[in-house]
Amino acid sequence: MRSLGYTIAAGALLMGAPALAQDVGVTVGQADSAVQQGEVVAPWGAGAGMLNINGRGGSAESIVEITTTHASFESGVAVSGKQSSAVSSSGVDVTLTNTSTYDVVAIEDFGSTIIPAGLGFYLADRTGQAIDNNIFTGYGQTLSGNTLASLFDEAGVGVFAMAGFDFAITSGDTTLYSMEGSLALSFDGDGYLHTTYNLTDASGRLNGFTTAYNNSLALAYAWDATNIVVPLNAILESGQSMSLQYRTNVYAYSDVDCVTTNVACLVAYSGFGDPIGRGGGVSLAARGMRQQQAYKPITGIVFDPQSIDPFQGIASTPVPEPATWLSMIMGFGLLGAALRRRRVLAYS
Repeated sequence: MRSLGYTIAAGALLMGAPALAQDVGVTVGQADSAVQQGEVVAPWGAGAGMLNINGRGGSAESIVEITTTHASFESGVAVSGKQSSAVSSSGVDVTLTNTSTYDVVAIEDFGSTIIPAGLGFYLADRTGQAIDNNIFTGYGQTLSGNTLASLFDEAGVGVFAMAGFDFAITSGDTTLYSMEGSLALSFDGDGYLHTTYNLTDASGRLNGFTTAYNNSLALAYAWDATNIVVPLNAILESGQSMSLQYRTNVYAYSDVDCVTTNVACLVAYSGFGDPIGRGGGVSLAARGMRQQQAYKPITGIVFDPQSIDPFQGIASTPVPEPATWLSMIMGFGLLGAALRRRRVLAYS
């Protein structure tokens, strides 16, 4: 989930400049998700849903929360079983308006916060009762003795699981900020398990990016809250506005059934929110206990918004009027002439 703050920090270029008036508002919120199992597709708008066809399918959430001072959006997916996939997208449009009656405003930066999230795979044990009756997010890690390598007989050669995300901030046709990350699992012809990583971008830009789990039962990555600042360098005259579009897409794919019925079932998940809660990954990371995570089993997945203080939003300054520009230019010219004369005299 992304968290956007509407705090405005204004500074003046000139002494005695009048106070600025800007308005920041969220005009549009977007939330969509869908789960597909074979040829069956279950689409949802905002909210959450689950498609379960004989233990195959997935769960998806897409949530937008907007108040007068805060906007956040969350996407999360988890899938399991042959030919199962899920996608979720969410976002908001933020409009910045110069509401002053006579000032021209230069908006320099706009900031927001990516909160802790993660993606990955683990083997779940479906025996017993699932939390919230969701078989895709409500079961913990298996203790059956099976491993990810045990999936070869069910998966065969090639890619059998994938999880990823992409995130972008745009203004019109211009991309101001973007980031993506993904993981894929595959087997070669000899039955050896391989992982394809596309995490260079995310690992270099997300705070605290770490391997939450890397053992024979689970492979997962997580990160901490990350402040991002988008340089706008925009000039808005009185009454003018500009819009920023925040968009997140997460996805997961599985093409392998359980090793044995309801004993060791692969779960592929991805989320921007809190994707490994209830005692796993992100929760431990938040407590500075990553060194223990390899010894803590995943006990379920929860996509749940977190309340955090948003990053300071806008730095803006008034742009001088034409007459003021003329006075400044003339002053700079006279100062330059004086400095040139001083240098000539100094070297005479």
